[in-house]
Amino acid sequence: MKQNEIEIYKEALNKWGEFSQIMMLFEEMSELQNAICKFYRGRCQSKDVVTEIADVMIMTEQMAVLFGADEVVSEKKRKIERLQKRLERGEK
Repeated sequence: MKQNEIEIYKEALNKWGEFSQIMMLFEEMSELQNAICKFYRGRCQSKDVVTEIADVMIMTEQMAVLFGADEVVSEKKRKIERLQKRLERGEK
């Protein structure tokens, strides 16, 4: 995450509060789920899904700032390495 993004996320968390932003994350995740369902039924376009992905990413990055961005980065790296190993082994 870029430093200016971190500052914006901190400002949003301070302005609206942790609980409100967590609830907003739930809302955005729901909207993404809905957009993906609609996409596969032919009721929206991929750009609509992209918009919802961006919203969820913004909110999850806020959660990373809230709960520990360094720890999230470290855990993400660990999980990507695990995924790579599973792919190399041909796991299903």
